[in-house]
Amino acid sequence: MIVRSTARLARLGGVSLRRFTPGVTVQLRKNGTKNDSSYEQGKENIKNTAPIYGQKRWVYTVAGLSLLGFAIRQYYWSSKNQLPPSVAENVRKAVWHESDQGGNNYRKALQYYIMVIDELSNSNFDALSDEYTRLELKLAEMYEKLGMIQECKDVFKELLSRFYEALLTTNKVLEDKRSDLIRKDLRVLIKSLELNTDVEYGKKLLLSHLLLVQEEILTRSPELKQFFENRKSKAEEATKSSLHMPRLYDADSFEAFVNEKNIKLDENGYMILDLSKNSSAWEPYKEEFFTARDLYTAYCLSSKDIAAALSCKLTSVEWMVMADMPPGQILLSQANLGSLLYLQAEKFDSDILKLQKKIEEDAELKENPAILKALRFLHKNRDSCIKMAYKSYESIVSFYKKNTKLRFHTKDQLDPSVVQAIALSIYGLGVLNLHDGVYVKAETLLKDALSLSKDTEFVELSKEAELELKKAMSLKVQKQQQQDV
Repeated sequence: MIVRSTARLARLGGVSLRRFTPGVTVQLRKNGTKNDSSYEQGKENIKNTAPIYGQKRWVYTVAGLSLLGFAIRQYYWSSKNQLPPSVAENVRKAVWHESDQGGNNYRKALQYYIMVIDELSNSNFDALSDEYTRLELKLAEMYEKLGMIQECKDVFKELLSRFYEALLTTNKVLEDKRSDLIRKDLRVLIKSLELNTDVEYGKKLLLSHLLLVQEEILTRSPELKQFFENRKSKAEEATKSSLHMPRLYDADSFEAFVNEKNIKLDENGYMILDLSKNSSAWEPYKEEFFTARDLYTAYCLSSKDIAAALSCKLTSVEWMVMADMPPGQILLSQANLGSLLYLQAEKFDSDILKLQKKIEEDAELKENPAILKALRFLHKNRDSCIKMAYKSYESIVSFYKKNTKLRFHTKDQLDPSVVQAIALSIYGLGVLNLHDGVYVKAETLLKDALSLSKDTEFVELSKEAELELKKAMSLKVQKQQQQDV
């Protein structure tokens, strides 16, 4: 039986496995227009605005990029798409009123932003342009600061609806502009989810936009095309070879992606990008794309859909290698994959216990072919997930031990994800050995994880490692006492 308390393992090592508690609901309106939206509603509600409030929310960032910072870049316009002089003047007034010099008068700034949007809308200004988008995001920011959350949500859903429709419509967006619009769509999507409380809706929203981006990448990436062809072939082979005993997870064919082929180091032991790899098909939105996939994984976990979360993460790790993502992020995703595999094994174990309880209550079920087949299925897949979790963690620890320079420069790594992935993997192996009853090895691994996490100030992991270490030491003593009797 899997050690239940170690489910905490999956909450460590990054945003993708944390328990996500969103804020306020965001809904995508397919046929929304500016006239029936937050702009008109904002004019009516602005005088009755609630005071600015403080609310702690999850804030997701993309490789150090502030998503709201994307909205408040300077408002100098390009020669291709100049704002009308009257609009530019009102923008300056809005920016001044919201500044410290203007007394942080968000209500007054909001009035000017509404005027600006209305004027641009009436003059048929390009609603997909960066200038227009930045102004709408400033509008959303003012609504949020004033506590007008519904109006803020309306701005986001109009933006997302407009971007999505434009990208789906043939010839609506020039070919050389599509990539920038996709990146903008993903950034707004990620920001909008800070206000979402409907987990199932959040999953659907993320999935629809992610599939759109995936199709875009597929048209430009031979590697991704080959990936789907290989997946189809594997699925067909699995179906043929497992007609009598289907299985969801195949530990024998599973390969971890952390190795010398995929992760490069310089002469000083620092991880570097593989400059020989062509990842242009994933540019310029690969950071946003994988952040959105991590969000989707988090939403799946929130809805207790571990299988979907695991499927997403399995694919993400392989795609991150294709996209030549920063090595630290690949390592951490691989470590998180191990945690998800462990969670899935726990789920299978829980289902096994439920069936066994039914059999205990009804002896006739012992001979029931369907029950027996279900038990074999669950046992096989549980064992596969455990083996795959081992592989996920061991690939990182092995890579760490093989590369002497990396091993002796662990604390000097510029990317904290590298150290977190190594510490989390050592901890994960300790937990797995604890589950398997190998208490001496579990104790050693957990001590190593505790030492590394303390040295690198990975506080959350330190606490978990201490708890599991106490458990391993206690169980080791109990086992020795039983052997002595």
